[in-house]
Amino acid sequence: MTEPLYFYTKTMPYWGLSNFSPPGVEIAGKFWPTVEHYFQAQKFLAPEIQERIRQASTPKEARALGQSRTFPLRADWEQTKESVMLEALRCKFKSGAARELLLSTGNRQLIESSPFDYFWAAGQDGTGKNRLGFLLMQVRSEIMTFSSQTD
Repeated sequence: MTEPLYFYTKTMPYWGLSNFSPPGVEIAGKFWPTVEHYFQAQKFLAPEIQERIRQASTPKEARALGQSRTFPLRADWEQTKESVMLEALRCKFKSGAARELLLSTGNRQLIESSPFDYFWAAGQDGTGKNRLGFLLMQVRSEIMTFSSQTD
C-alpha cells in the first residue's frame, strides 16, 4: 500500500491541494480568489457579508471573517457545508495545473495535516475526520472516471 500524501502549508509539495492556494474559482458569475474565500462566504446569506469576505486580501483574512460570529450563520450551514466545499473543489480542480496536481496524486490517500482542525483535517493527533481529504479524493475519482469514459 502506498504512503498517504499530506498537505497543509506552503512549504509542503502538495500545498496546491489546500483551500488557501490558488487558483481561484468562478462560481455563480463571481470570481473568488481561493476556495477558502468562497467557502467562508457561503456561511452567510447576506450578500454584503459574502462580498466582504470575497474581497478579503488573503485566505487567512477570509477565514477570520467567516469564523467571526458577528453575523449569524445560515440556519442550514451544518447540513450544507460539505456540499458547498465539494462544489468549490470541483470548480478548482476541473482544469489546468490544479487538475494535473490532483491527478498526479494517483490513488494515494490525501490527508490535510492541519493540527488545529479535526473536521476538515486530521488534527494534531491524526484522529480528525479529514473531510477535505476525502472530498478531494472524491473529486479526483470523478475526474478519472470522466476521463476514462471520454477516451
